[in-house]
Amino acid sequence: MNANEAFSGHSSLHRAPPPSLNLWRCPWPTCSTGLPSIANEVKQHLNNHWSETEAQWIGASKCPWPKCSSRATFKSPGSLRIHLFNIHVTPLVCKYPLCTYTKPFGRQFDLDRHILTAHGDARDHKCPIESCPSSVTGFARKDKLVKHLKEEHENVRCPYNHCFAAVPKFQEETHVQQSHGEYECGIGGCENGRVSRFMLVDLGRHLRRDHGMAYDPVWQLEYCLERSVEKTANPHTSYMCKKWLNCATCSLSDAPKS
Repeated sequence: MNANEAFSGHSSLHRAPPPSLNLWRCPWPTCSTGLPSIANEVKQHLNNHWSETEAQWIGASKCPWPKCSSRATFKSPGSLRIHLFNIHVTPLVCKYPLCTYTKPFGRQFDLDRHILTAHGDARDHKCPIESCPSSVTGFARKDKLVKHLKEEHENVRCPYNHCFAAVPKFQEETHVQQSHGEYECGIGGCENGRVSRFMLVDLGRHLRRDHGMAYDPVWQLEYCLERSVEKTANPHTSYMCKKWLNCATCSLSDAPKS
């Protein structure tokens, strides 16, 4: 027997309620039990239902609740229990007055995030463009502000080589100050390419990613460049690894043979 069978067969917890009493009705499938609306009794009754279901667990399964639209596969009893209780048994819904979102939330975190986003008073993430209405109304979450900046305001591509950042025009100077430094790559086609103005750590990433250099030679090169007046990674220096690939981003040139 698996978890699905616990929702279709007989259970020792099922008992018809006296017809004359206004009782809490158990939402569990096939259960017709009615109980006084006493929190502890209701909680215990639902926990007993779950204990029966958990005892029949034989492995990962879909939600056994009738007509559940979830496509998730639950790999542990705990994850299935959270889903059953938050979505079906005691639906975790927004109780904010006049909220039009009626679907239950799978996790308390999701409900809290909804409340903060849809109903929260704190909208501290303001658009930095003074002429924009969102500079006054703001956003409840930073990711919403970032999305707004990308979609509603003019963005510019960073002018430096190997940098693929697109930033709002008013932040171009800030981006250059925070993301670029004094180092250059003079290996292969990069020697004839546009200025890159790498930070030292980004030069190292470039050498590993675009030139296929190993970590140790790159680390030695970074160490020497940091202590030298020379700020360009040059293939003719004594500390340069002899084996490297050409950078596909820059104009092609003859790479040294290994």
